[in-house]
Amino acid sequence: MSGPDVLPDDCREALQHAAAMSDSAVLLVRDGPDGTAPTVAWLNAAAADLLSSDASSVAGRPLDSLLTAADDGPLLHTVRAQRRSARLRGADGAVHPVEVVAHPVPGQRLWALTAVAEHDGGDRGRALAEAAQAYERRFLALTEQNPVPTVLSDVGMRLAHVNDAFARMVGLPAESLLGTGWLHLVDPDDLAAVSDCAAAALQGAESDVVAALRSVDGGRRLVHLRLAPAHTPGHGPSFVGTAEDVTERVAFEQQLAYQARHDALTGLPNRAALFESLQAGLAGPAGVDPLLAVLFLDLDNFKTINDSLGHDAGDSMLVEVARRLRGAVRDGDVVTRMGGDEFVVVCHGVRDDAEAEVLARRLLDVCTRPLTVTGVLVHPSASMGVARAGVSHATAQDLLRDADIAMYDAKARGKNRFAVCDDETRVVARDTLQLLADLRAAIDTGQVTVAYQPVVEMATASDPLLSEPLPAVEALARWRHPVRGDVPPQVFVALAENHQLITGLTAHVLDAACAQLARWRTELGRLAPRRVNVNLSALQLGDPRLLGTVTGVLEKHGVPASALCLEITESAIMGDPAASRETLLALREVGVSVAIDDFGVGYSSLAYLQRLPVDHLKIDRSFVLELATGGDGTLAAAVVSLAGALGLSAIAEGVEVPEQAARLQALGCTLGQGWLWARAMTGDDLTRWVRSRSGEARDRRAPSPRGSSSQARPLPHGVPQAAP
Repeated sequence: MSGPDVLPDDCREALQHAAAMSDSAVLLVRDGPDGTAPTVAWLNAAAADLLSSDASSVAGRPLDSLLTAADDGPLLHTVRAQRRSARLRGADGAVHPVEVVAHPVPGQRLWALTAVAEHDGGDRGRALAEAAQAYERRFLALTEQNPVPTVLSDVGMRLAHVNDAFARMVGLPAESLLGTGWLHLVDPDDLAAVSDCAAAALQGAESDVVAALRSVDGGRRLVHLRLAPAHTPGHGPSFVGTAEDVTERVAFEQQLAYQARHDALTGLPNRAALFESLQAGLAGPAGVDPLLAVLFLDLDNFKTINDSLGHDAGDSMLVEVARRLRGAVRDGDVVTRMGGDEFVVVCHGVRDDAEAEVLARRLLDVCTRPLTVTGVLVHPSASMGVARAGVSHATAQDLLRDADIAMYDAKARGKNRFAVCDDETRVVARDTLQLLADLRAAIDTGQVTVAYQPVVEMATASDPLLSEPLPAVEALARWRHPVRGDVPPQVFVALAENHQLITGLTAHVLDAACAQLARWRTELGRLAPRRVNVNLSALQLGDPRLLGTVTGVLEKHGVPASALCLEITESAIMGDPAASRETLLALREVGVSVAIDDFGVGYSSLAYLQRLPVDHLKIDRSFVLELATGGDGTLAAAVVSLAGALGLSAIAEGVEVPEQAARLQALGCTLGQGWLWARAMTGDDLTRWVRSRSGEARDRRAPSPRGSSSQARPLPHGVPQAAP
């Protein structure tokens, strides 16, 4: 800090000499001892002349015995300079009107008073001076009351006035700041900017800067410093400045900016930050960076974690995966979270596919290590797609699309692995996208048809005379693509499940099946199938709209709920048995029956099975196939026995040869479906098939023109068939 109290002795003497030689009357006044009135400590010759005394006779006298100031508050202020009209009484009794300015000496109880005589005819001058004093008092009052820290310089950077708000902010008394520079309060990182700002103000331009000021207790406040140029006659350029404390506001803005670019759960950069980072790598001055690579990671079966352990457990897993990824990447690589269970790692300096594969393998390794979530040991798995930037990637979306394609390719190959996007992968993905678009249109326009495969009573199926109405038919979705031809159900159903089309597809099949059953009930009467079976996707067990959809369709077509059976695969039910039970109970309450499809391969818990509201077990076709290939039929027998023990009916699927039917009947299985009796067929074909069986039965009952007994003929399997 600089100031008169630290001036070298030679400078001090020069100042004192200047004061002594000044034409203006100068007096130095100090506080009297023990609170007594201030006294004159020194005066120059001009002051002595004005008082008509020699200096030695005046020194030591109380100030109020010589000078009477206007009653506008204390003349001797410890912090600020004060200007007053006053009267000086000389030793000869003369009274001299003067204008006196009292400057406090920082850190001391000492003031320098300059008195200028007000001459005759100076009424106008006095008026102007009084007006100026009034303005100054108002200005000082305004700044003192202002909560915004305010400073006023008199010459250059030296402070002539600071208000209390500024003093509080920097933690220093105001008087210690007067007459000093203040740049030592500025954070060193901002010193150059603040100096430039002050220089601009001193050159006559308004200027501002955001900078940090440090307080004496080590605090740091961010202020918006605004400086306006000013000019003090006789002193030169100066400025008036405010220092608005914007610490909290800037911190809040920084927080908002951070939140806009980061994921709240993991703290990783989010999708917006990812796109900016990628776009910078693809649209740099040198064009696409060929060393840029993207690794797109998706956790496998993450929904199972959320559904079985709860969303808090899922969140914990995501946080841990994020931590592991951050710890496994190289310096400069960026880990981001796209959303859900998807992460994207942006890697720079990747020279070839081999290097990208090394990175992918390392990240998969750390992600798939076991972890404990809410006390449960979990073995996570993940699928990852890798794409390196190339000329075909004009935008971040292009590169991410290819990484996403490769990720889905990895999942299709069995999950828990990575795949690199190449031309073949890209072609397959585009073909899949086109097929998906076609499927969406096919569902909307009714191109997806429904075929029906009879479920028969095996004991009577070989003899139409003994046949009752079909116990059931299974409704099966079929899609004949106008260009590709028949698309296998396992292809388009999986596509529908993976792209949120399964609800629409199932609703379409359910509606068509119930409409067909209503027609059969009208056309065939007692020969109409007693029940139609419709398959549900595992994804629909958790759909709260399912019950409303089912009851709505039944009501629409006037079909009783008992005539509808919904088939759910065993693995779908065991994915979330508790939720499945709730859904199945709701369906059971309205009268809809339930069958577990492909039973025997889904690792059912017998305890759960006993609690589930199901009516039928459909024996998996692999167990039935065993009966025709020399197998001992142990598994089929076990399923039939279990169904009997639980009071359920067993239905054998995939029965193709008489030997299988015979062995199943021997095991006690009464219902079956398969090519032995009929393939899936259209609704009209099934009508003809049923009528044909009925007609054959009538023919056999009629007397034979050649004899009294009829001869059994093979079942009419040759009716037109729908696609297998």
